[in-house]
Amino acid sequence: MTGDTALLDSIGRDADRVVLCRCGGFGRVTHEAVSGPDGTERYVRSGFTCTWQRPGPHEPRLAPRGV
Repeated sequence: MTGDTALLDSIGRDADRVVLCRCGGFGRVTHEAVSGPDGTERYVRSGFTCTWQRPGPHEPRLAPRGV
């Protein structure tokens, strides 16, 4: 993963599950539940698995922060 520790709500988590990969393919982001600053359940990205067998870096191409 990219070291991104953005807290996501359940809607953001669901929208963040299948993303493009830097190799040109796509993959699945896994999330881990954490307690948010206000005590609600939030999610952080915990891993990424590219489903394509291609050379190149297998990292998620995530949307810029604030989008």
